[in-house]
Amino acid sequence: MTADASPTPEDAVLAALDATVARASQSLLYRERLADVRIRALDDLRRLPLTTRQDLQRVGPHGTRAVPLAEVAHYGESSGTSGGAINSTWLTAGDLERDAQALRAAQPDVFGPGRIILNRFPFMAAPAHLLQLVAQQGGGVAIPAGNINWDVPFPRALELCERTGAHVVAGLPIEPVVLAEIARLRGLDPARELAVDALFLGGAALPPAMQRRFARMWGARVVELYGSTETMLLGTSCVEGTLHLESGLAFAEVLAPDGAAVEEGELVVTTIGVEGSPLVRLATGDLVRRLPPCRCGDARPALLVLGRGADMVELGGVRVFPYDVVDAAAAAADALDSSVFFVVVLPDRLLVRIEARRDHGAADPYAVFRARLPDVPFELERVRPMDLLDVELLCRSPHVYKPAVAADWRRPGARRILTVSEGMIEWPRPTAAEGGRWLGRLWRNQRRRRALGRAVAGRGAV
Repeated sequence: MTADASPTPEDAVLAALDATVARASQSLLYRERLADVRIRALDDLRRLPLTTRQDLQRVGPHGTRAVPLAEVAHYGESSGTSGGAINSTWLTAGDLERDAQALRAAQPDVFGPGRIILNRFPFMAAPAHLLQLVAQQGGGVAIPAGNINWDVPFPRALELCERTGAHVVAGLPIEPVVLAEIARLRGLDPARELAVDALFLGGAALPPAMQRRFARMWGARVVELYGSTETMLLGTSCVEGTLHLESGLAFAEVLAPDGAAVEEGELVVTTIGVEGSPLVRLATGDLVRRLPPCRCGDARPALLVLGRGADMVELGGVRVFPYDVVDAAAAAADALDSSVFFVVVLPDRLLVRIEARRDHGAADPYAVFRARLPDVPFELERVRPMDLLDVELLCRSPHVYKPAVAADWRRPGARRILTVSEGMIEWPRPTAAEGGRWLGRLWRNQRRRRALGRAVAGRGAV
């Protein structure tokens, strides 16, 4: 570029990538790999080796940190790809603020002043903290109710929705399923009797059949969140349901196994919006498909996330993406007016187990599944309500109290505790009827597990 030329969009991308490489070279992971590397053209980036998750694990917890601890505001970690290994991420306050601002800008109808957000993301995960920050920046009122939190079990989360008039339920895709099942047991229709108008969901596959089911059950728009602990925010879905990448936060490549750029392949990410633990050409392990420009008019790249490459299913010579398996199973369950299903991959078929409260639905679940995966052998098994998702058990979550080291038994109605542990946690005591139902579910599932195990062993499966 000459001195009097105006910067182009490509110039801005190259400058951002060059700055990322410069920051990353300050970490143990990249100190030698990126020494003296500059990004003047995209080919300079493409010549760099990929970063694997094994690389992240090998350098240890502080190996990706590129700034002094005094500049770090948040530490996060996620499960690695093997055994008990973990990947660590260090974030500055600016890292979190950039992601929170991007969320607000991308979803102005979801986050805004006066919007009540039931934040059900686990608080070891970055989205939980991002949503709290979104609220602090004027994006709403956050209720910190992480679902791995005994103080806010599922029943209380549903009650919070009712009492506060929450507009947004944010969490993992299982959240609207569990809360809707508990609501059903209580005779409550979420679509008619709750104020929730948006489900902000991430952390697992969210194919169209699930999105349609959730939207209908809750009378709410479904927004997909995509990212990871290592890369932070990568994108969210628009009003058309298309996932758009946050190109201001990350530079994405889609590569074939031989490293060639393709329309469908593995997503490789170079973080632009992360100062604490910047990553250069991280092989995410996610298989994605580039999509044509979305009719919503958003110019940012559009992707379909098909699932982890390691989770690809191959049966009878046919390979299918995890995304398609979940979509077909969700559609089959929806045909029986159910949101609860579980897929078991066996050597010769997929076993699709669906909780069904009735024998027949709006469509034949076999035909629905077959239409989506016509060449994949499968078995569809209907099981009793709560055999797959024991909502009754979830409704009997323990009560958690403030720690106490004394108890006055003389007070009327006082809990007669004898230990600190008893003072902190009171475990539910099931009734005889509940105990009988729980034992019945355990027996039925254990019997099915043994039968399938014998069948798999008989086929000599590895």
